[in-house]
Amino acid sequence: MMRTRATRFSLAALAGTALATSLPALAQTAAETRGDGEIVVTARKSDERIQDVPVSITAVSGETLRDRGANELQDVLRSVPGLSNQNAERGLSRYTIRGLSTYASSPTTGLYLDDVSLVTISTTFSGGFDPVFFDMQRIEVLKGPQGTLYGGSAMGGAIKYVSNRPDVNRFGVEAAIGVAAVEHGSPSYNGEVVVNAPIVEGSLAFRGGFFYRHDGGYIDAVPGLIQTSSKSSAPFPTYVPLQRDALSTRSAKDINYGDTYALRASLEWQPDESWSIRPQIFFQDSKFADNGHFFINRPDFQAAHRFAQPNKDRAAIYSLNIDKDFGGVRLTSLTARFDRQFDYVRDYSFFIGGLVAPLYALTSYNLSDSTVSTFSQEVRLASNTPDSRLRWVIGGYYSNQDDNLYQAVDTPGAAALLGANRLYFGDTTTKTKQYAAFGEASFELIDGLEVTAGVRLFKVEQRVDALISGPLAGVGGGVINGRISKEDGVNPKVGLSYKVTSDNLIFASAAKGFRPGGANRYAISTSVCGAALAALGRTSAPDAFESDNLWTYEVGTKNLFGNGKVMLNAAGYLTKWKKIQQSIGLACGFGFTDNVGSAEIKGFEVEGRVEPVAGFEIGGTAAYTTAKVTEAAPGTGVVVGQGLPNVPEWTATAYAGYSMAISNGWRVDLRGEYQYQSRALWAINPTRTITYSNGVTATGPNPSQYRAPYDVVNAFVTIGNDDTSVRLYARNLFDVRPYLDLDLTTGVDRALTIRPRTIGVELRQSF
Repeated sequence: MMRTRATRFSLAALAGTALATSLPALAQTAAETRGDGEIVVTARKSDERIQDVPVSITAVSGETLRDRGANELQDVLRSVPGLSNQNAERGLSRYTIRGLSTYASSPTTGLYLDDVSLVTISTTFSGGFDPVFFDMQRIEVLKGPQGTLYGGSAMGGAIKYVSNRPDVNRFGVEAAIGVAAVEHGSPSYNGEVVVNAPIVEGSLAFRGGFFYRHDGGYIDAVPGLIQTSSKSSAPFPTYVPLQRDALSTRSAKDINYGDTYALRASLEWQPDESWSIRPQIFFQDSKFADNGHFFINRPDFQAAHRFAQPNKDRAAIYSLNIDKDFGGVRLTSLTARFDRQFDYVRDYSFFIGGLVAPLYALTSYNLSDSTVSTFSQEVRLASNTPDSRLRWVIGGYYSNQDDNLYQAVDTPGAAALLGANRLYFGDTTTKTKQYAAFGEASFELIDGLEVTAGVRLFKVEQRVDALISGPLAGVGGGVINGRISKEDGVNPKVGLSYKVTSDNLIFASAAKGFRPGGANRYAISTSVCGAALAALGRTSAPDAFESDNLWTYEVGTKNLFGNGKVMLNAAGYLTKWKKIQQSIGLACGFGFTDNVGSAEIKGFEVEGRVEPVAGFEIGGTAAYTTAKVTEAAPGTGVVVGQGLPNVPEWTATAYAGYSMAISNGWRVDLRGEYQYQSRALWAINPTRTITYSNGVTATGPNPSQYRAPYDVVNAFVTIGNDDTSVRLYARNLFDVRPYLDLDLTTGVDRALTIRPRTIGVELRQSF
């Protein structure tokens, strides 16, 4: 059963920037920094100084992540221009780069760990996988279509997690312990250890470690009233939001606590200087005792669900990376397997009670298990002559992904009314194969002037098999046997860049992004959903949806002045998106994906920093976005000219930092940062349907149409030397509580917010 939200899709327009800081000695590798201390990235699958890459990109180093007390990507979202997500719960996020995201099965943002794709099918019951920041060298966020080198799931951009590699020449151990106080909740604490050990010095080394973190909860289970604002307890026209007893006897504090374990192990074997053979394993197991929703009619953070709603997310990534330098040409082979299981339990009592009023008195259980297994193989050849006027990369890619969603909704006692206690059962398997050949080349026409062209040829085959049954699935249930979809196409890219000086770059590009279509997973019964379909002007739901695509045109500049003491980057772009895929929710509790129309997005971003005196740095970013629907498909609720949800008009950050030597090699670093997001449209429809106590239905204002503006302040202090550091951090210093997701569609008014004020300390020691 698909629990859906009001019809939504989101686009935004933000450009990319770079954050560059130094890294600790144990984490440093040759591909990480250059002599000037700037981060070196692999956005174009080769090592380049970030200010030299004619691509909008943000890179955050591992040291910066640690200084901020950041545990995962959601902790740095607001400091990365153009990056956002549509759910605050780990394992359920749908990441957006430049706003190019919709609520559909195929994501628009690629996720990668050491170039291994972590992209899976997104449903209401699973989202993007979130690796913890454990032994990470850096995070790269690539803005704009990355279809040439990264494929169809990167039409909005790509997020790359880059882990530290074994060092074949040095033994080292790094350990850390930390504790944090969470406002309104229980403490958090963490510990980790990483060992780098040469086995054969200069040739073979092992690197591995273990990570553990406990996230303190801050939601309390308290029996009492719930509010359902889509219903009125008074007759028409008097509107009084319905409040009624939750029928919960559960009472507990800080219920949404969680534990995360991670294990990394890798070998680096270099038979000679031309070889690198690196097998790796990354394992992560996260368990959260309850979700992060709180009821908006309650004080502080309270909920009254009738039973616990745990999430369990377990993933394993196995990879073998082989590099061979043939003298001017480098061969790379990456073989990988990604396995993930996400188990999700939810209290459906209020939702089912809203669909079938007599069932409100009964307790309804939803169990949803998502499993995915992906095998992938990439082989590429690349030029390995950095000073050559011609640089190129060509390659091939194959992946085979099996995805299964098992869902059961049980309401003990419902048989007396509906003939069964299992109201819904679904077992859906999606098999997807992808094939691609790609290439990209850059040629320096004259000194400083470089032209780039790339293309990706791809083919996608998908088959969906679904067994669906139960009273809420329609009379006799429904079986979808082998809905098959096939897509193939071309993703081109062209670019031009000019280096005025070694520290001043101007660039322009045009790139196409593509997302394959597919089959709808659910058989929408007209006996159950006929009225809901009719409200959209439909008589049935489509069996499948088409691919969507976009073109992004961008101009930008990257500049360093005064020997790097001043940095100024800027970019502006135009995106035209066609046949946008969007999940359309129905009042009957089901939904489907369709192509809802076209949109145009315009935006710009500016980032700057300056070091007026030695050790003191100030900087920030500002981004403006305008996004409008230009074409609307019938039967979707989308209107031409309207804004697009989840797109704040303005986003901004500002920071100030100071670093100074104390004595005997010890230093102190201080940093404060401010993050702002303006009001953003949430839901397309400005009105919603309200049911009154006398049975009358009428429309009223939609309180979830807009997300209010909000700002966040963070502060950090680090005291340390080459081997020891103590970090103090305060995230969400003023304990703001913006509604990141206001849900008024599941029978109870509830919301998600950012984590409350968290003040922590961490001790890190290297040996």
